[in-house]
Amino acid sequence: MGGVFINYRRVDRDHEAVVRELYERIERYFGEDQVFLDSASLVPGRRFPDMLKERVADCEVLLAVVHAGWADTRDATGARRLDDKDDWVRREIELALECGRTVVPVLLDGATMPGEEKLPESVREFASWQAERLYQDRLHADLPRLIAVLESKVAPTWQPIPAPVSRGVRPGRWLGAGTVVSAVAVLLGVPAVPWGDGWVGTDDLPFTLWAAFWSCLVMAAVLASVGLVCSPLGRSVNSWEREMHTVKYRTYIRYTWPVGGVFVVALVVGGLSIQGGTGLVGPFFVVLCVLIGVGRGTFTAIRLHRRDKDLWARWPQSLPVPVTRPEVRRAAARLDLRTSQWLRPLSRAQREKAAWELADIGRALAGMREEAERSRSAWLRQDHPWLSSLYVLWLTLTGALLLTTGFAYRAAGLGTARIHVALAVVALIGAALSLTTMELAYRRQRRLRTDVVREIAERTDLLAERVAALSSPARTRPAGPVPRTEELGEPD
Repeated sequence: MGGVFINYRRVDRDHEAVVRELYERIERYFGEDQVFLDSASLVPGRRFPDMLKERVADCEVLLAVVHAGWADTRDATGARRLDDKDDWVRREIELALECGRTVVPVLLDGATMPGEEKLPESVREFASWQAERLYQDRLHADLPRLIAVLESKVAPTWQPIPAPVSRGVRPGRWLGAGTVVSAVAVLLGVPAVPWGDGWVGTDDLPFTLWAAFWSCLVMAAVLASVGLVCSPLGRSVNSWEREMHTVKYRTYIRYTWPVGGVFVVALVVGGLSIQGGTGLVGPFFVVLCVLIGVGRGTFTAIRLHRRDKDLWARWPQSLPVPVTRPEVRRAAARLDLRTSQWLRPLSRAQREKAAWELADIGRALAGMREEAERSRSAWLRQDHPWLSSLYVLWLTLTGALLLTTGFAYRAAGLGTARIHVALAVVALIGAALSLTTMELAYRRQRRLRTDVVREIAERTDLLAERVAALSSPARTRPAGPVPRTEELGEPD
């Protein structure tokens, strides 16, 4: 639990009112469970001595409130209370010193620090601790300085916010089973369709063969697109993408909206240009698509803008599993920006939160590193289950069309060996195109993940060094608590 333990002696109402104000201010700043005052924190049903010992041993800082005449306070018999081994003020200080806790004497008004000669031997070390002074008539100015002292040892109560639960539905084995059943149905069903007689001749190619050719051409176009992405041009886009991943979504929209605007204008102009041939149907359809796209884009922009504000104001938040490249880059960029605004020395909360976030980014990078080492089948199942299923059905349909063509040529008496070899070559070309596309995409995702792991690992190493440097003790006394950057909006 840790926190602050307030050690004081009951003297009069004014003195207890100051102690109560001290307790309430520390409680508001650090949290109720981070400060202990006997009159406010004792739980009924527990032994008073046991609870005091437990909380002193568990605290991080003991505040010993010293009033005027503190060392010479006497009991009803005239004996000095500090000389009594059962005096709780003395016992609490003894226990804190024995446990190695930080002790901060708080001098009220004109109180002075007692010398070693006035203290029992068991608490003489108390005289060597640097004291903090409070004046009753200016507590509003003195308490922030005391809180600034406590911040280096005590952190306000905080818990990392869990990552939002993904609402996406990840298909299981049923998708694989459904794909196999559908592929078998296509492979057996297409040749079994009654295509009629005489649709295969020597002059024209059958439309099933044309459909297979066009299918292979589309596969070649997909392969060319993936190859373009993997080319040096695609790598240039990746470097631009790497920079855009680190900025706020509003900043991203600010710099990229002209591209979308040109695209929208091109769609509208293109739709209007075909009005003569299709009447109002074509333009209406284009405008409807544009409106749907703009509406969806606006909704996404608002949602991601709110998410940006939430990630800045409520931190640290866990990265989702699995994590994407933009998410991990954005997390590192936010921490970089946040720590660049921090001043030395860091509070304990800043140190703890920064360390936790660095560790969370490290966990995300470890997961991304494992993803990069996955087998090809595991990558397809986990990242692209629907796309891989579609590709299997696409290949199966192409093969079924070629098989149907072969059966038709044989039924027409034209099924020469050359024809069958040509059909087999087309089938092999389609399979080769698909496998090459998959291989290029697999290698690309592996390279992108590896690059992100290396890039962010280097960046987090620098951030850890910055946090360590800012955590060193200050050479001057802090005037007040550390400003909390999350209370202000995230700068661009």
